[in-house]
This record gives sequence, C-alpha cells and structure tokens, in this order.
Amino acid sequence: MTLLNLGNISKRNGLRLLLLLLFSAASISMLSAAQYGYLISDDSLCSIWWAEGAYKIMKDNPLPDVKTERVTLFCAINEYEPFQLVLLPKKRMEKVRIESSALYNVSGYKIVPENISISHVEYVTIITPTDEYGAAGEWPDPLPPYDGPFTAFAGENHPLWITIHVSDDANPGIYDGMVIITSGTWKKEIPIRLNVWNFALPEETHIRSAFGLNTSFIKAYHNLETREELEKVYDSYAQNLKEHRICPTSPFDLYPLKVSVSGVNWEGGEFISDAVHAGQKALKIIDDNVSANVQARYKEKIPVQADVSYRLTWFARTEEENQEYSVLVSAYNAEGEFLPAQNKLRVYKGTKEWKQEAMEIGGFSSEVKEVSLHLFPTFRDEIGSQKGTAYFDDVVFSPSTIEENLLQGGDFEMDIDSMSVEVDFSEFDRGAKRYLDEFGFNSFNLPLQGLGSGSFYSSQEAIFAGFRQGTAEYDKLLSEYLGQVEEHLKENGWLGKEYIYWFDEPDAKDYPFVRKGMENIRKAAPSLTRFITEHKPGPDIMDVTEISCTIFHRVDPKIVADLVKKGREFWSYLCTGPKGPWVTLFIDHPAVNLRIWLWMSYKYQLKGILVWEANYWTSGTVFHSGTLQNPWQDPMSYTVGYGTPYGQVNHWGNGDGRFLYPPNRDPNKDKKKYLAGPINSIRWEILREGIEDYEYLWLLENKIKKAKGKKELVDKGRQLLNLPESLFKTGQDYTKDPKILLEYRAKIAELLEKL
Repeated sequence: MTLLNLGNISKRNGLRLLLLLLFSAASISMLSAAQYGYLISDDSLCSIWWAEGAYKIMKDNPLPDVKTERVTLFCAINEYEPFQLVLLPKKRMEKVRIESSALYNVSGYKIVPENISISHVEYVTIITPTDEYGAAGEWPDPLPPYDGPFTAFAGENHPLWITIHVSDDANPGIYDGMVIITSGTWKKEIPIRLNVWNFALPEETHIRSAFGLNTSFIKAYHNLETREELEKVYDSYAQNLKEHRICPTSPFDLYPLKVSVSGVNWEGGEFISDAVHAGQKALKIIDDNVSANVQARYKEKIPVQADVSYRLTWFARTEEENQEYSVLVSAYNAEGEFLPAQNKLRVYKGTKEWKQEAMEIGGFSSEVKEVSLHLFPTFRDEIGSQKGTAYFDDVVFSPSTIEENLLQGGDFEMDIDSMSVEVDFSEFDRGAKRYLDEFGFNSFNLPLQGLGSGSFYSSQEAIFAGFRQGTAEYDKLLSEYLGQVEEHLKENGWLGKEYIYWFDEPDAKDYPFVRKGMENIRKAAPSLTRFITEHKPGPDIMDVTEISCTIFHRVDPKIVADLVKKGREFWSYLCTGPKGPWVTLFIDHPAVNLRIWLWMSYKYQLKGILVWEANYWTSGTVFHSGTLQNPWQDPMSYTVGYGTPYGQVNHWGNGDGRFLYPPNRDPNKDKKKYLAGPINSIRWEILREGIEDYEYLWLLENKIKKAKGKKELVDKGRQLLNLPESLFKTGQDYTKDPKILLEYRAKIAELLEKL
C-alpha cells in the first residue's frame, strides 16, 4: 500500500485518512483470516475445500480446520442451491477441467447435469473503498461461466461457484453425485449429497421487486445494431431476472403504449393562454437541454406541388432580446423518405415583443410531395447545445398566390370537444404476454405520459398533448387516456401488478406537487396503483399513495405496521445509501447483507425491494461520449445527474446499481456482437438466496394458518417466525455470519416438512 502524503492537508484530516486506511487494511485482513467451510481433499498438488454459497471467499482465506468427506446441501423443490468448491494449488495447475455428473436418488430420479451450472469466481480490484466499512483490494464478485480448461495459480484460492437447480417436478429425498476435477493425470472426484426437502417453493414469488435494466447500456456494451437484436438480448436478461425471482422495473421499455391525440394539431411545446398574440392560445417551447434540439412540430405532413411557390408566416417572441431561434421545413418524397438536401431552414433573431416574420420558401423539386414543419426555440446546432424559450402564434403556410392556410390549428385555437385520445396496446401486449403471463413477473412500472416527473433535486410540471396540468383540456385527455389503460389491464388480468412510479424521493417542499399528481391519477383511473419512493415513511403522502418505498435505513417498523393496518403497502430500497454499518449492496461489504435484507423485509412487513438499476455500467458524468467504463476493471459506480458537472468524479460506491456484468470485457475495443445474456455476480446469487428464504418464511406462515390439530407444531412455527435478535436487532445491528442464517433456515425447513 502506498502511504498518502499528508503534508498538504490538515493534521486532523490527515489523521482521519490514515485511520481510514488502517481500518480498511484491518477489515480486509479480518475477511482474509476468517475461517469457514470444510476441507475435503489435500494432497501434494492441491487442497480442495468447499463452502456454502453464502460467503465471499478471498484469495487468501485459510484452509478450514473442519474436514468432511463430501459436499452436503439442503434445499426445497423448485429452488436453486449454490455452493463453492475451492482449489488451493500448491503448484501451478494447467488445463484444469471440471464437470458434474447427474445426481441420483434411490428411486432412480435424477437431477441432470444441465441443471447444474459451474462458474468461476472472479475478482475485481477496489482502489477506493466505498466507505470506512469497505476496503481496498481484490474482492470476489463476477461469476463468468466455466467454458473450458483454465489455469489455477499456486498459493491462492480459486473458487468455483456451482448451482444446482431442483426443478418443480423433482421428488424429495437424498441425491448423490460427484464433481470431477482433472489437470493432466491428476484427478479428483468430489462426492455431492443433496437433501431435497419434501416441500416446494411456490412458482409465484411473494415479495415484489423493481430492478432497473438500462436498454441503452445493453445495446452499447453488446454492440447491437437492430431492434431485433436488442429484443433478443433483453429477453435473455429478463430470463435471468425470472430465474432469480426478480422483476425488471420497466419491462416495457421496448414495448411502449402508443398514444395518439386527435383534435390537437401540434406535438411538442405547451399551449398557453396568457400573453398570446391573438385569440385564446399560443405555443410556448422551452429548450433546457444542452444535448438535444427541443422542438414543436406540426403533426401532419403537408402536401405540396412542384410548380407552386409557398410562403410561411408567423408571429414570435423570445424570452431574451435578440435570442436566435430556428424554423425548419423538411421535405419527403412519395414513399415518405426524408430528403435532407431539400431542407428549408432559417435562423431568426427574436424580440421580447411579438414580431411577425416570414419565410419565402419558393418552389420544390418534382421529387418533393410532402413537407413537415418544425419550430425550434433556439439556434439549431448538431448536438442541441443552446438553451432558451420562444413563443409562436398565428402560423400560416400557404401558396404564394392565394390566401389559404394549409395548416389546421395554425392559430392554436382548438375545440376541446373535438379532442380525444386513442391508445394502441399492440406493442405493450406483446411485451405483457411475454413478461407478465409467461414469465410471471408480479410487478412492473407502468409507463405513462403526461404525469410530470422529478425528484428532490428538480421537478417538471405535468403536460399532456401540450396542455398543462390544471387546464380543462389536460383533465379531459388524461381521463380518457388513463381510463383506457385501466380497463385494458383489467380485461387482461394484469391490473394490480402495475405501479405508477413518476416521482422520486420528494422532499417536504415537493409534497403539494406530488399530491396534486397523485390526485389526478386517482380521479382519472381509481384502480391504478400509485407508487412513491421516500426519504422516510409516514402519513404525509401515504394517503394518496398505495405503495411507499423507503430507503432502508429510514424504515420505521412502527410506522409501517400502523399504515399496513390501513391497507397500505411498503417496500424498501438500497442505493448509494445507506452506507455501513447498515445493510448495503456494495461489493466491499459483508456477503450476508443482501440475504438478510429479505429476512428484515419479512419481519418489518415490507412487500417489495427496489434497486435503481442492475446494469449501471458507466457514468455519463465521468466517461465522455464514445467512451465506456469497464466494470470488469473498475467496480466503482460514479455519480450521474443531480447537477453533477461533466468531468467531476463523485463516488456512489462499489457496485451500486450493478449486479450484472456485460459479457464484453473490453467494451471500448472489442466491437464483436454479443447476443448472449449477462454475467451474474455473487451479490446477485446471494440476493436470490434471500428471496428464496423469504419464500420459506411465507410458506411457514401459510402452513400455520391452515394447520389443524397441530398445536405444538403451530406454536413452534410462530416462535420461528418471530425472528430472534441472534439474526438481527436492527438494520445496522445484524449477524455477519451466514452460518447462523443457514442454521435458522434449516429449522424452518424441518418444521415445514412436519407440517
């Protein structure tokens, strides 16, 4: 370790940094010195030991003292059960191969090798610890699948992560098989015994979840080009989540609702009724995005003739004097193909007062059959770097020789009675049938337009089809829109799985805005489920919200219990916070964290878990366009958004929002197309173990409810469901020893067999 030069910082801060380094070094030394697992073979070439899939095995963990003849596992039907087989070579081992036999029980039923997966445990190098409870060094996390011979180096552990899937048609009982490891003439057969309990985990998962899957990251890291490729790879990711009993937050990113509004002739901007040029309405366009050209456009293409000259006139004003704005007329041929060389674009200087402008367009070539009209509030450059606000009114597109406006609604005066909404569900249904019906996801964020958005940092007012929340047009159109969505979900059996997550972590200052939005949803569609993430749980906003999701270290079990009695639902979430000593999701924190999160969720009556993203592989704040972070080499999750300037390096924590790895290990140089799914992580596997533990608790609770004449067993079950302080006292005071959880789970399983 390189010592820091403390000469240029204060003694107090220098001492704190030095203590932090010493604490981190001590923490990783303790992890490396921890002894667990079972020694199964030891010869002059290699020692072999194993441990349950509940640990993070460091490269220098010592050999366990406890010896055993075989790997011994316990699990239910319809469950995944992992373990780690660890090679500790005394000499470098080349061309190491590993394979698993089938597992057989006495009845002849077998668990086939196809249901036994083998992966390497790989290490990432942590340079900056997440916090004082983390540590620099090499930490186990990625689990790339075993795909052939490998080299195992002398003097360091080489764990293999092996997962057995007991399918739902398996018989209970004892299964025996073996794992065979070879290197040249050296060969070891490691006996495996699996005890399958005589109960099955339910197909349906009883805790809900929301883990983001960023499709743009999938496309970039897999080097995908077509929608078909993206759909195929996304489906592999969704399949992975299904196997881990986890739901993607937005499975409909690729399958959106298509909303069309008739009676409104413009798209983009906002129709305003104050400070207009004439009549009742004008169009306001705000460009506050430095990476896009914000615009409003006339929705329909306008037919034109080659032998006719045209003229465009309008009134405009701008927020700033002499602010440049742009007007564009784009051309298309008979087949609807865009003809960029036929564009007519002009830049104008606006004033703070209304001013009429004109564009003499002249004639078009014979190839041009239609044109489209676009209004930009700023100078239109390649990346949309300009910001500004402009207003337009009384737009006229006409042949030069006659006074005829070819635009309907060029004056923005529209009859509310002629407005209506139509929702096309065809793409949405394609996704829903796959992911709700076939995959059985029990929750999804319902993608809706026109609800506003934001967080404690900033917020955006609700605008639908150009009309702001609070206007008669907004209320009419939103009611038609949400009413159709609500009815469609009900007809297809999907109602109740949805939640509307449109605002994130409001502060008290945001509550009036959030309340109004929630009330609009309820007024338009009484059965749709409203959702909010909060800094703290409480009644302040829960009276207009069905689901509250609170950052974990601010969950108040008493408040939750009181509101659960009133029919509310609570979830919790982890992200860059909390940090240690709380339960966390970080790579350089205890292995037990993500598993015990689910035990605590059961205890506190929480019905869902959320993490903002599962594949947050790069930060646009730190890595410029065209460059991608390599998560295989850099495990840190860097801040993005919330006002962070480009180039500023802020740390969220190692592995925050990142449970899956892309198969591409060198995304900036390797441009091969990857059509496979993701690479798992240890934390991802441990999270599944926690979700399966939750199912054990759910099963026991329901067995107790149905048990008759078994008072002694029922009493014991109730005692087990009252989870003891040996597991955890609070979210920051919990056992770090997975063995305690495993032993407690075994007690639950034994009672379930009796019940």
